[in-house]
This record gives sequence, structure tokens and C-alpha cells, in this order.
Amino acid sequence: MKPPQIPICSNVFKRSFEMRTIPIFFQVVILAALGTVLAANDHFMSDTTINGLRVELHVLPAEPFFTKDQVSAGNAKEGMVVIGGAKPLPLDAETKPTHHLVVHVFDSLTSKAITNAKVAMSYQALDEKGEQSGGPIEVPIVVMQSIGKDEESTHYGNNVIMRDGPYVVSVVVNNRKIKFKINKFFEPTASSKSTGSKEYRLTH
Repeated sequence: MKPPQIPICSNVFKRSFEMRTIPIFFQVVILAALGTVLAANDHFMSDTTINGLRVELHVLPAEPFFTKDQVSAGNAKEGMVVIGGAKPLPLDAETKPTHHLVVHVFDSLTSKAITNAKVAMSYQALDEKGEQSGGPIEVPIVVMQSIGKDEESTHYGNNVIMRDGPYVVSVVVNNRKIKFKINKFFEPTASSKSTGSKEYRLTH
């Protein structure tokens, strides 16, 4: 009997990735390094495939949420429409969310979005040695779609507060366990400060 394989993602450039595999002899838990920032749209992305599902982790600036009625009334043109799940954390919350932390889930064979996935997610800061610092922060899972797009844009997550520093993001999708490592947030670069954009860089 051949041992199972664990996929490991390399850096991501414009949603492309390379996969390598190594054998393991125990239950699979994936650790994927979150890819290089896509500075054009302030967007981190990493993905991996496990047991027939392709799971993409996205970290973006915090997004506005709207109800279906608000969208139908023409009161929202951009942002997220809430389909179900937990209560979203709004941009004007007292806690001042900084990022939009979400996963997209696809059938690995058809590339169709899975719109009824059971998702749990938490994130935890790491210290300079890469050790876990403090306890994990649970993310209330909102099921959402991008305004103006169909159910293929369905994704899961919420706005969160993530300060500068490395993190590990733990995701469970339909009982499949995955861990994504965000290596490092830096302060905005000099060029982004001058233009007002939210450009960040990562170390590895």
C-alpha cells in the first residue's frame, strides 16, 4: 500500500501555483505557505488540493457587507452580499477590522464552486521564532458572494483584525484539515505610502 501524499504549495503569482508532494505515514494535515502579495489589488492568495477539493485562502483589505434586499434596491454596487451563516463584521465596527479573510472551495475535477461547504476557520499569531503566540481567534463564518457575480463567487469567512506579523490560519472544510502560514506582514512600502494604496510585502 502506497503512503498518502501531502501537497505543498510554492509561492503564488497571479493565482498560479506549483505543487510538490512528499510521502507521509499519518493523517494528512496540510501546511501551505501563503504566497507573494499581488500588489495590484492588495491581495494574498494560496491554494491547495485535498481529497477532491481545491481550497483557496484569500487575504484582502476588509470588505463591506450588504443584504440581498440592499443589493436588489440598488444600494450597493461593490462588496459582499450575505447569503447565510454568521453575522458579518462591518467596516464601521468599533473593533476596526483590517482584513477580509476567506476561503473559496472548488471541486478539483470540475472547478465548480462548492456552495454548501461546511467551513470552520481560525487564525493565530506567531512569534519571531515561528511559535504560536496567544490563543487562536475563531472566525465567524459568513457565506457570501461578490456583488454582481453568481454563485460561482461563493466563499466563506469574515472581516477580521490582523496586525503586522506572521500568522497560521487553520481551516476545516467538510472535515478536511488545512493550515496556511502567513509568513510576515510588513508596514506599507514607501511607494504605497506615497500613492495611498495598501501594498504589503511578505518574507519567507
